[in-house]
Amino acid sequence: MRIPKFNMIVTTLLIILVIGGIGFYNRPVVGIPDGEIGLEIGVPAEHVLQAGYPLVPLPVVLRLRNRTNAEIALKVKNPCQVFRYVVTTENGDFVQAMPADTVCTQQITTNIIRAQENIEELKQVLLDAQRYQPGPYQLHIKYWNYTAIEPFRLAANQ
Repeated sequence: MRIPKFNMIVTTLLIILVIGGIGFYNRPVVGIPDGEIGLEIGVPAEHVLQAGYPLVPLPVVLRLRNRTNAEIALKVKNPCQVFRYVVTTENGDFVQAMPADTVCTQQITTNIIRAQENIEELKQVLLDAQRYQPGPYQLHIKYWNYTAIEPFRLAANQ
């Protein structure tokens, strides 16, 4: 009894699809896993140091993700503690921190993030150009008491 080549090809493709589907389903999930809450930040992978400017604005996208099935209450001691940052070299040496606000009311600030929802916000980190040289750095962010670290590179203005 002879098995047609067409059936062998279809069977082989079906096996490949099943194995590929299982691999895709079991792949590691990038980002915040199910059942947890966490902060994801996005910065340009490479940002240009503009010659002649004392401050270089670095755009930052903040996404606080609630991957749980519960509503989470967010609370900080004052509004100045909602968003904070520190910049280090890739080796962890301090370069710059967020300047302290001269006026910050001592009023508890709260927010709520619903189950399976996100809080997204766009911020600018003002880099003091005198402190930086072209090269790799890390941005450490604290947002509603959740932290994240993202590497970025500064390039010279060509």
